Amino acid sequence: MDMSKRNLLFILFILISVSGIFTYFQTLPSLLEKKPTLLSGKILQKPIEIVDFELIDQDNLRFSNDLLIGKWTVVFFGYTNCPDVCPTTIYKLAGVKEQINKDIPSSKLNTVLVTLDPERDNPERLKEYIGYFDETMLGLTGRQEDIQSFTSSLSVFYQRINKEDGYDFNHTASIFVFNPEGLLFATMSPANTMAELSEDFSVILSNF
Repeated sequence: MDMSKRNLLFILFILISVSGIFTYFQTLPSLLEKKPTLLSGKILQKPIEIVDFELIDQDNLRFSNDLLIGKWTVVFFGYTNCPDVCPTTIYKLAGVKEQINKDIPSSKLNTVLVTLDPERDNPERLKEYIGYFDETMLGLTGRQEDIQSFTSSLSVFYQRINKEDGYDFNHTASIFVFNPEGLLFATMSPANTMAELSEDFSVILSNF
């Protein structure tokens, strides 16, 4: 190999090395950026787009992905005949929403209950049930296949358990938080206290 080819290869090596170092330092801040820590769950490393869905609310109005745009939305999956985790979680979310509206008046926090039991939870039943906790909360129902598609996109497990006097469900009890772009942003556990959940939502709304 003559001297000119060696020099050319050496120059190319230097240029590639410099380019790599420049790219590394450009991306370093994002690599080092640390997301706030939540008491009740976690913020996803990257928000996730979910499958398109279309359900109806307690006023028989259509609700789909596009209605997640423009506000923070909190989604919980349950059913009105749920004996324990559902009413306690909905009670906590109603309290969290009230507290957030006081602390951050400009916040646009939307709370949603998606039923896993459309056979019994029609719009009228959802409206009555939600009214006990928070009349501004949305209750969604629809066809079983549409609900199943929505739950599958979020890895929500639920299973019908038949009993002598009817049936119940075993189900995932996570709280799902969607950002104003309509993307899944964080997950939380309803096992935490109302105060802890309120603090976490304050962290999210104040930092993003």
